[in-house]
Order: sequence, then structure tokens, then C-alpha cells
Amino acid sequence: MSLIKYINQSCRLSLFNKELLLGLFLILFILGIAIGFAYQSYNDFRVFQVLLILSLCIWNSVTKPVIIATSDAIFLIFITIGTLFWQHHYFIVVDLLLIYLLYKTFQILKYQNTVAKSIVLLSLSMFLLLPLSIWDYLNTGKYHPLWYHFSLNIRVYDSYFFIMSVFSVWFYINEKKYKFCYLLFVFLALLAVLLDGARSVTIAYTIFIIFVSIIYRSIRWRLTAVYMSSWLVYLLINYSVSSSKTSVLRVLRESSSGRLDLWTNAYYCWTQHPIIGCGFYQLDYYKNLSAHPHNFYIQILSETGLIGFSFLVFAISTIISRINWHYRSSYFAISALIAIGIDLAFSGVHVYPVTQIALLWLLIFLLKSPHFFHSQYFCYSEASEEYFKKYLSLTVYLIISIVYLFLFITTSALEDLTMSMPPRFWINGYSLF
Repeated sequence: MSLIKYINQSCRLSLFNKELLLGLFLILFILGIAIGFAYQSYNDFRVFQVLLILSLCIWNSVTKPVIIATSDAIFLIFITIGTLFWQHHYFIVVDLLLIYLLYKTFQILKYQNTVAKSIVLLSLSMFLLLPLSIWDYLNTGKYHPLWYHFSLNIRVYDSYFFIMSVFSVWFYINEKKYKFCYLLFVFLALLAVLLDGARSVTIAYTIFIIFVSIIYRSIRWRLTAVYMSSWLVYLLINYSVSSSKTSVLRVLRESSSGRLDLWTNAYYCWTQHPIIGCGFYQLDYYKNLSAHPHNFYIQILSETGLIGFSFLVFAISTIISRINWHYRSSYFAISALIAIGIDLAFSGVHVYPVTQIALLWLLIFLLKSPHFFHSQYFCYSEASEEYFKKYLSLTVYLIISIVYLFLFITTSALEDLTMSMPPRFWINGYSLF
């Protein structure tokens, strides 16, 4: 069965297939196709992301509504109350509503192996122009990711490559066909990450490979060899750069990239309002710093306080409690989750729409795929036919739709090329309205 046949098999799925629509989002990123909602590709994918997940949630609430649980109601009430206390609360509200929609999308989607394999195999096409950047690096002594389709933060590509590498390793272990393609992706993905100097992703990548190599003895040496080959090629490329052009192993640099300042600032912010959080704390004071502290956990704690952080702790503890340690596949899932957790602890890339959707699809795979025994615990009940319950979810989604419609209409970020600032909801992160 050829790659084209795999792609055709995905395309033959129903046009109303929710999982295929999610895959379409990632395929547009892979092929470098912009929809044209906004001038900036960042904003373009943000609009498409919101429209996609809102459409999925509304469509599902009409056909097979998912119960609005008590935890959902508490979370939405928390957001409402937070608007009375948070500094520049509209920044936090749109972010938290987006997280809520992603969570509900996780509930309604199922894992489809064909879609996942098609995405991974198509992602191989992203490396076709990598040799051009390597050649330019050899000639100039400076590496530029000229082969990336979009002018996004390079960390978007790095985290995307790592997420797809998790799929690639799984397919290499369990699939009989295209094993070389999956192994090739692992090699090229890590090489690209190293060339970008993405230290947090490199650490996450390394931890994941170590864990999987320990769990699966049959592939240990081959997977380790591929990992070491990426490092060897990376070092050879740097060594081959002319001595007159200074080449620095950026992935081994010692600077903190401002993270210590970001984390310190976040801590001081949190101490001011430890219970409810301080909201968007960097809007007025530290404009030379990023609009997020490059640590998902610190961001949640500082911006939403202990109350908001408790929702995150509850989600993580729920996942851990449902993992069955009697199955080897469970160790694969927990290895991937640990690696993703490490990346989130040092990176702010989770604010980007592409990586959010890619991470959503990975979580659907790790927690809801029938390959894992614990998937039975993440299947959610549909709402009853009782009138109130049937239309409650639809009402919630329509209210959220109004919020985002107001955002799209009132913001100027979609109209012209504004100054590029550290991103949040829009690429112009400090001017939401």
C-alpha cells in the first residue's frame, strides 16, 4: 500500500468526519497553505482554529451532545468571577475559553489511525528543502530555517516535529509497513530541532527516546542509533563550517533566554494574588519580555492562582490515576506525557494554534486510542434526551461564540500588518482590543 493510497483512504472518509477536519488543520500547516482570514499567518491559523473547534462543539451538541458536567460549570463560573479580579481580564478570559473548547473537543473526538499515519507521512514532505538551509549554513556560518513555510516562531515547528515523532516511534514499533519512513522522520525531526537550537524540545526528545528504549528492548539499538545519528550529523555540519565563520552549537548554549526573569516576575505577581491569580501581569510593565513566562505550570499558577492551578492538578491526577501499569503500552503513553510535560515546563510554544491542535491530537491518541487499556476511562457519556440537558451545551457554545465574534469584530489585528509583539491570542499580543 503506497503513501498515496493512505492519503486517498483518509480522503474517502466522510466529509463530516470530525477527526478528518482536525487533520485538515494540520495538513494546511504541513503544506504551507494559508486560509487568508488575516494578514499574519499566526492570526490566520488562530481564526481557523477557533472556527474549527467551535464548529465541532456546536455540531456535536446538536447531534450527540456531551454532558456539561459539574466541573465544567465550576470552571465557567471561575472564569466569570475572575473577570472581577484579574488585571486585563479579557486576555485571560479568551485564553481560558480556548482551553475549555479544546478540552470539549478532546471529549467528542475519537482516535483514527489512518488520519494519524497520513499526517505523519505527509509531514515528511516538510523536510524536502532542509538541505538548502544546511548548504546556506555551510557557506555563511549562520543557520536560517529557510525551508519553513510560515514566518512563525521556529519553536512551533520544533514542538510539532517532536509531537509527530511520538507518533512515528509508535508506528515504527507497531506497524509493519513504512518502518523506514517512520524512522527517517525521527532522524530528520531531531536534526531540525538541534539545528534550531531548541533546548527544551531536545531535552524532552532525549527523555522520551531513553524511556522508550528501556521499555522496548527489540528496537532499543536501532532507535538509539537513529538518535545518535542525528547528533552526529548535527556535529559534523557544525564542524564543516569554515573556521573563518564562527559556528556555535546553539543547542548547548548556557544562556537562560530570559526565563529566570520571566519566572521571577511571575512569582512576584502570584504572591500578590495567590488565590485568584493576577491575570495578564506583563501588559504594562515588562514589554521587553514575552507575554507568557515560558512555563505552562507557572503561567497557570500566576495568572489564575491556586484555584485555576487546582483544575490543572485535577486533570493531571485524573490521567495518572487511570493509567494501568500492567500493560507495556501504558509505559509508552506515560513516557510521551512526561516528555510533553518537560517541553511545557520550559517553553511558551503552547500559545500557538498549530501546536495546540497537534498536542490535542496527541492527547487523543495517548488517552483514547484503543491500543491503550486506559482508553475506556476517557470515553465520555452522551447527554440524555431531557430537554434541559440536551440544549445546555448548545447554549454554552453559542455564548462562547458571541465572545469570539465580538473579539473578531472589535480587534484590528486582522485588518493590517501591525507591529509584531510577543504572541498570545493574536500575534500582536499586547493589543487584543
